[in-house]
Amino acid sequence: MKLSGMGRTLKVLVVICAFAAGAFIPQLFFLSAARGQNASAAQADKRVALVIGNGSYPQSPVRTAVSDAKAIAELLKAGGFDVVYAQDARHADMDAAIQQFSQKLERGATAVVYFAGHAIQYEGRNFLIPIDGTIASDRDIHSNAVDGDLILDPLIVARPRGSAVILDAARRNPWQQKTSVKAIGLANVSPIQGITQAYPALPGQVVEDQKGALSLFADEFVKAAKPPGRTFKEAFGQTRAAVAKGSRNKQLPWEASLEAADFVVTGRNEPTDTASRAVARLGNPPDTVEQGFWDTIKSSNNAADFQAYLDAYPNGPYASEARSGLQRLGAVASPAKPQTPTVTNTPAPPVSPPPRSTIRDCSQCPEMVLIPSGNFNMGSTEVFPFEGPVHQVSIRKPFYIGKYEVTYDEWDACVMDRGCTYRPADAGAGRGRRPVTDVDWNDAKTYAAWLSQKTGKTYRLPTESEWEYAARGGTNSPYSWGRSVEKDRANCAGCTSEPHHATMQVGSFKPNAFDIYDMAGNAAEWVEDCWTEGYRGTPTDGSASVKPGCPERVLRGGSFNNDPKYLRSAARFRYDFNVRYQANGFRVVREKDGD
Repeated sequence: MKLSGMGRTLKVLVVICAFAAGAFIPQLFFLSAARGQNASAAQADKRVALVIGNGSYPQSPVRTAVSDAKAIAELLKAGGFDVVYAQDARHADMDAAIQQFSQKLERGATAVVYFAGHAIQYEGRNFLIPIDGTIASDRDIHSNAVDGDLILDPLIVARPRGSAVILDAARRNPWQQKTSVKAIGLANVSPIQGITQAYPALPGQVVEDQKGALSLFADEFVKAAKPPGRTFKEAFGQTRAAVAKGSRNKQLPWEASLEAADFVVTGRNEPTDTASRAVARLGNPPDTVEQGFWDTIKSSNNAADFQAYLDAYPNGPYASEARSGLQRLGAVASPAKPQTPTVTNTPAPPVSPPPRSTIRDCSQCPEMVLIPSGNFNMGSTEVFPFEGPVHQVSIRKPFYIGKYEVTYDEWDACVMDRGCTYRPADAGAGRGRRPVTDVDWNDAKTYAAWLSQKTGKTYRLPTESEWEYAARGGTNSPYSWGRSVEKDRANCAGCTSEPHHATMQVGSFKPNAFDIYDMAGNAAEWVEDCWTEGYRGTPTDGSASVKPGCPERVLRGGSFNNDPKYLRSAARFRYDFNVRYQANGFRVVREKDGD
């Protein structure tokens, strides 16, 4: 899942995938680290690894991949990692290993990813080849290879403080030239916040077959990372120098990172960034509500925002930075209040909600709320650059939007009526009035088409600007209820008094001023638009930004497993249009009669 710019406080996760010549029988192992610590200490230093080694390709075996994978798996196991390991894995085995790894990943964990074997590049991404993968043309890629983003997605969603993903797959193969991308090696990917991505060679270059029990890169990395206390960045730097020397500068390992904190591979994992050290000294890391509050105001030019933080958290880990913010703006911090609230309750600016006009076109159809036409300022410049620039959008026509996210009951009615053929699982959370999830963009479009056919009305997905206009409910604040996070206003990681780790029944929290529920949290929601890296050149009349065949669509609103920063009205995400995920759902728009 591509949640651009995310970076949660996790220690590092290590995923290592290798492919080597050997038996054709796939093997899947789960190697657990020794358990001698108490439960609280173990959770505080959770270390997880995914290692996959595939070498037994019928057309192009990779001699050292399995031995490379085993060596790195043993290195990580010795470092206290809970290792999910697979070798000579078919597509189903790789899916199972990735799922197992994703389930083990927890907040506060440490992580690294290593893949050795074959991969091809397509659409600017890397696709990993299972041993039963057959690629004859572009249309085989998504079905017969494993999208590398399926490994990156759990890390992005979990927002690790630091993590590393190593793809040891820069090799010549018989499949790349059969695609429309006539390239070699791995793709030159963009950096992702909080995740170090590493290759054994520069993007677009390949590693020739080498002598020895291990590949040159894997051998040097194991030797460099083995000393206790050696950090990943130190180990990778030494590996790069050794590989360049050993190959006479023919092979140069490469990495890309964006605000990625370092971590120790073996031995004790100490925080390396300034904020983490400050938290360690205090002994009380910020909860996700406090973290989300700070993230929304840290770049503010309003002194009241920093004072609000100090009122709520006078001894918080960002108190000194808040005071610096006040000083920068020429303000003086007010004395601390006698009682410290756990959350802030800054009310949203007063709005004049429209008359509540709702419709339901059939007994099985979703209830719809009428949204009036109007103008609003769309976007934000406070957190991520792809949410800007702030620009005025004119919603010229009233429209109806779902009062709630589409539920399993409503989706199942489409299945019973044979309008929908796919019946998504509920991941054990239950069906009924919970929002339907594990649906892709095409599924959502199919449901809207069924409603249109059934009712004779025009149902569709909302455009991105319609969605944000409805979510804001007439406000200009980060959240529809105000500038800061409030407990029990939405279902997200840290938003509720009692933690939830799944979707909740729709309508469990207060609606916004337009009488719409769950626009923040619960399930992330598909909209019509293609993903863009910002709003320059996008429509300002409320219509969708689309282009033929775009591979990525926009998700809005955040979900139950995102922290509060990603529930802001301006927050936006990108995701492959044809990939289903347990946190992704949708709501529909119905065009007003006569428009």
